[in-house]
Amino acid sequence: MSLFTSRRRRALALVSVLSTALVAAALAGAATFRGSAAPNPPIAKLIAQSKRESGLIVYGNAPSANFKVVTDAFKKKYPWINVTSYDLDNNVIFSKYASEAAQGSRTADLLVSSAPNLWVYARRQGYLQDFTPGGLEHFPLFVKQYKGVYVLTPDPAIIVYNRRLLGSKVPTRLDTMARDSATYDKLTGYTVDNLFGYTALWGYVQKKGWSSLQRVGTSRLRATNCVAQQLQLLAQGAAKAAYLTSPTARFTIESNPQYKELLAWTYMRDATSLVPRGIGVTKKGASPATAKLFLNYVYSTQGQQIMCEAGFTAFRLKFKPAKGCKNTLAEVYAKVGKKNVIFVPFSQKFVNDQPAFKRRWHGIFG
Repeated sequence: MSLFTSRRRRALALVSVLSTALVAAALAGAATFRGSAAPNPPIAKLIAQSKRESGLIVYGNAPSANFKVVTDAFKKKYPWINVTSYDLDNNVIFSKYASEAAQGSRTADLLVSSAPNLWVYARRQGYLQDFTPGGLEHFPLFVKQYKGVYVLTPDPAIIVYNRRLLGSKVPTRLDTMARDSATYDKLTGYTVDNLFGYTALWGYVQKKGWSSLQRVGTSRLRATNCVAQQLQLLAQGAAKAAYLTSPTARFTIESNPQYKELLAWTYMRDATSLVPRGIGVTKKGASPATAKLFLNYVYSTQGQQIMCEAGFTAFRLKFKPAKGCKNTLAEVYAKVGKKNVIFVPFSQKFVNDQPAFKRRWHGIFG
């Protein structure tokens, strides 16, 4: 063996080890946040600055009803702050901000999105401030994805079902539904062309492969672009269960009398994807101090309680929610088992996999 070949092999081995370590760090759910970052200004200073700013503008993809619970609680704490929140498609969130920022127009102070691929792009474009909210040491390591880009909520992809149609049967596994075509003859879920859908499906396939999805096939699935359509299909009896759907459905079911009578939800126990809904303070927003106050709020114990009540997933470590709320990451681990949960990181691999993944999904479902 030549000296060059030997050195080259050692170099490749080192790259492999480092790559493995980086992936493990990105996926680690139990570790807590560490590392240096831009200092968090004192709350008193942010409050004083926010009083001279022009409210808070948010471009996001969180359902309006759920997010309003959070912004209303934030305004109650800081009554001089008016919040304007837009529920937008993931692509529009970033393109709208980019266009307005380039023109010098009033634009978003915060971006909120559950599209890992677009956060990779936003990072490259330098859309976000390098700001670190307080309290992140009380969260899993994955709370920070990039400088200035954080996970607002790790949303578990869940099952929603029509309990009147299914009677005593409670679907808890996609593989069971896939095998039982007599009971689960009509299903719904996200199309792969929806970014939440792609993220949830991608995570599931990393754990369980394609076999259950192939078994479901095109004849049983009515794919949709949003959870609202899935809930309508379930309430109308056009579907019996929805798989890998958004946990924001929990709040919708609880607050809608018709849905509450007909529908119920459960965690997916064969494999649960955690779909990260990211958040960051923009560089070109007019109210940076107000945006930073909001981040400090949602990562506080008080903010985590509100996130839980709004149907998002509270994930502060050792957090014990009040009022019987169970929308927490600890509850996901308890119900599903940590080994069956996969957090989908904001990674280049996720981006690179998308074209082939979509082709395979459409090859099954049309």
